[in-house]
Amino acid sequence: MIRELSRKNEIPMEDEETSTFMYVLTSIYMYLFVIVLAMFMAINSMANNWEKDILGAITVQITPVEDENRHIDKDKTQDEVNKVLQFMENISGVKQVSVLDTATIEKLMTPWLGNKVDITTLPIPQLLDVQVTDNAEINYDEITRGLHKITSNASIDNHRLWLNKLIKFANSLKTLALSVLLMVAIIGSFSIYYSARTSLGINIASIEILHIIGAQDEYIAKQYAKLYGKIGFFAGIIGLMIAIPCIMLIGRYGMSTGSGLLNGAQLSTYSWIILMSAPLFSLLYARITAYYTVMKSLEKMC
Repeated sequence: MIRELSRKNEIPMEDEETSTFMYVLTSIYMYLFVIVLAMFMAINSMANNWEKDILGAITVQITPVEDENRHIDKDKTQDEVNKVLQFMENISGVKQVSVLDTATIEKLMTPWLGNKVDITTLPIPQLLDVQVTDNAEINYDEITRGLHKITSNASIDNHRLWLNKLIKFANSLKTLALSVLLMVAIIGSFSIYYSARTSLGINIASIEILHIIGAQDEYIAKQYAKLYGKIGFFAGIIGLMIAIPCIMLIGRYGMSTGSGLLNGAQLSTYSWIILMSAPLFSLLYARITAYYTVMKSLEKMC
């Protein structure tokens, strides 16, 4: 394919200013295309990780039991934790239940309380991390009723309410990204269309000579397809090379926020392969668009 791009055209199209303009314009389009495509795949990965990691888990909290002096009764609290733990382990669809230790809870509370607060002196609930098997049908209302029979201090959080809002927001961003990708593709096709039409007008004398010596419209259209494929390929490489550092920089800043929700917004090897193939997509898209543009234009000229 690269060898085909290097062949000389019979129509002197590459000396035109429109070719230089198309190199610049297509590079910009491909830069935007790659950036937005990377954003789409990162958001999709993040949303999938949310559903896998968070919807596949339940958090049960047990409020500490207090004595008459409003001091924490550690023995009674631990007894309730053990009962709730045994109850959760016997639920169908639950594969693992673990009690979060003090160090883990302290780490979770540090952003709000700071490093100098001793959480053992605070009435912080005991937390149970419940891992659910894939596609398990959990009756949360039934679990809540069962917990209330054991103790009124236990409550359940299945994360669905707030996570569904996040997933809806992520889906909105994905829709926005797809609309931008579609817009870039449409504007790119219009650019090729008007550029090819302009070039046909400039080279009308050369085209008529080719017709006289027996060249068919398809042959001329292939000449243009070859040129615009070359522009698309090399401009795609330029746009990709500019986009990659931007993607890595945005990813680094995203990871530096320390937010667990953003940790899933990472591009997989498969995603990088798709991004790296952007110049080939640009080549094929430009070739096809230019070919059919020229064919339709020549039919009208004849």
